[in-house]
This record gives sequence, structure tokens and C-alpha cells, in this order.
Amino acid sequence: MRRVVFVDDAPEILNHLQRTLAPMQAEWAMEFHPSATAALTAIRETPCDVVVSDMTMPGMDGAQFLGEVRKVCPQAIRIVLSGDQSPANYLRSASVAHRFLQKPFDVATLKATIEKAEALRDVLVNPALRSLANEINTLPSLPSIYQELMKEMQAPQASLKKASRIVAKDLGMVTKILQLVNSAFFGLRTHVSDPEQAVALLGFDTIKSLVLSSQVFAQFDQAQLPSFSLDELWRHAMLAGTCARRIAKETGASQAVMDEAFTAALLHDVGVLVLVANKPDDYARVLELMQSKQMPDWEAEREVFGADHAHVGAYLLGIWGLGDGIVEAVAYHHHPDDYKGSGFCAVTAVHVANAMAEAQARPRENPTEVPGLDQHYLAREQLMPQLPRWRELCIAA
Repeated sequence: MRRVVFVDDAPEILNHLQRTLAPMQAEWAMEFHPSATAALTAIRETPCDVVVSDMTMPGMDGAQFLGEVRKVCPQAIRIVLSGDQSPANYLRSASVAHRFLQKPFDVATLKATIEKAEALRDVLVNPALRSLANEINTLPSLPSIYQELMKEMQAPQASLKKASRIVAKDLGMVTKILQLVNSAFFGLRTHVSDPEQAVALLGFDTIKSLVLSSQVFAQFDQAQLPSFSLDELWRHAMLAGTCARRIAKETGASQAVMDEAFTAALLHDVGVLVLVANKPDDYARVLELMQSKQMPDWEAEREVFGADHAHVGAYLLGIWGLGDGIVEAVAYHHHPDDYKGSGFCAVTAVHVANAMAEAQARPRENPTEVPGLDQHYLAREQLMPQLPRWRELCIAA
């Protein structure tokens, strides 16, 4: 049975939770605590599988509490259950929680949330991946400018002017952002030459994605594997990001899903960089298998390493603390049918965008053929009729 700990300082909320969750007693061993301090004491004595916490509590609030849970019980899935939907509250919880659920909730939603989080956790701790991670000498550190930008975004009085000054510290980053903001993708009618204006026009989430992805690629040393094309990988990442955002927008997805899709698509192949940087000789074998046996990259990687770049990349982004929506989209971008969720999400957008971007890079006799698509998943989600329109959007990109 899963051990699930609930924390809320309001007695009426705890009583409501106990009544609402009574049907789950056969599946979950549940505890209900009126304070973060009491819950933390219990978790230290007996580790748990899931923690569901309110955010606004006296003494130790939800963000502080879940930060402590991460230290004493790192395997636990951490969920915020809050009625406060303010951006500041959401940003604080994003750094310590796997999921954010709004009050009121229903049992089915909570159960599905826990199952999805557990499925992702199982993917990222499979024996082959864990063994590979232990052999990797260096995982890229979270880029300093991204960290500084995140700190500014989470400040009570976040400032676009301060954010633009942070971005402007890196000349290459400023150049890249101004290049992108003036590209046809963003559809602006005026030329932008001021970093502060670029940050204001693109928004924090897009700037954050561009900063992180550009700095990750900049850390890579091309000399380690000369036959590997970093430029090609970067172009593919940018095209996939453009396509993923367009697909999400066309589908009517929320701004949050659009941002997740864009970031995940930019970073979906970051695992390739990790493998090439740490195992260049082994990755040369991957490239040879792809060439001689016409294997897709993930299949050749599994033959050589026992795990593929999607799982390695998701592992890295999980360590960095990026949201589960992004980590899931990276982990499942080749095999979305393994994803436990349902409905259109960043997983869908990144999977389709990646396949269509790869198809455009390798033209075929049948131009409508997109071999990397998971037909079973798309049929399961009743998305097949939308493929022609999505393909048009990607070609236009």
C-alpha cells in the first residue's frame, strides 16, 4: 500500500479530506497532520510515498515543509493542494513540488496525479539508467544565468528591467534572443534592438527557456566527437520548439502547456549532449549503428548503453528541478504511449513536433510520411484527424 501523508492547518479541511478519501483506504495507508512540524516528525520516523500539503500554514509553510521533505525523504512524491492560485504562490511551490492541485479537488484527479508521478519516477530509476548515471563523470550544472533569472522571477517584486540586465551579462545570449525575437516565428511588426523590450515582448517563460537551452548547448565541446554535428542538433531543437508551440496553440492549449511544450522541445535532446560529452567513444558506436543498420538514435543508444537519450535527458532535467510537465515530455518524446496521462499536453506536442522536424530534415518519396509518429498513442487520444493541420504548421515553420 502507498503511504500518503496529508498536511493542512485547517481542521475542517483535514476532516473533509478524510471523508472524501475514505474510499481509498483499501489502497492507501493515509495519515492526516494539522501542522508541517508534526508531519515532518512522522516522516522522519517512517518514510512515505506521497506527501500532499497546503501552502499557507503558520510557522512552517508548505514550500518550506516540502523542501525539508525533499531532504529527509527524497523518493516521496510531493504535491501542493492549495486554494491560493497567485503567481507568487505557484512559483514558490514549483521549486519543491512535483505537482500543484487546486482546491477543491476530486479523488480521481488526485489518484491520477499520483499514478502519473509514480510512473515517471519509475522510468527515471530503472536499473540501466541508474547504472549509466553512475558511470557519467559530469552532468552539466544548471547554468548560472538561468539560476539568476529564476531567482529574479521568484522575487516578490519581479522586474523586467532586472531580468533584462541578467540576460545582457551574456553577449551571446543577448544576440540569440534579439535574433529570435526579430524572426518570423514571433511575428512582430517592429524591429527590436533593446534586451529589456525583448524580455517584455517574449515574457519570462519564453526567455527562461531560451536562456536555459542556449547555455546548455554552449557548454558542449564539439572536439570530443568531431563527427557529431552540434549545429544540426541545435537547428533541430529550435525547429521542434517552434513546431511544438504552434501545435499547442492550434489545439487551444493553455499558456502553461504552450510554455512547457516550447521548453521541453528545445531541451528534448539534451540527453544526447550528456552521452556524447561523457561517452564519446561509445557514442561513436551509436552513430555507426544508426548509419549501418538504419536505426533510430534511441534504439542504437539502448543497444550500446542500455538506456536512451530521452531518459538521460529527463533524469538531468529532474535533477535540475524543472517541472514534471517538461520532464515527462522529454522522457516520453519517442514513446508517448508509455505516458499514463490522457488528453493533449506537452508530451503530445513535443512528440509530434520532434517527429515532424526529423521528417523535414530527411525528405522522403512520400512527403506526407512521418515515420517517427506513435500511431497507437495518437489514435488512443483521438488526435489522428489533426495531423494534416499540424503538418502544415510545421512545414510553415
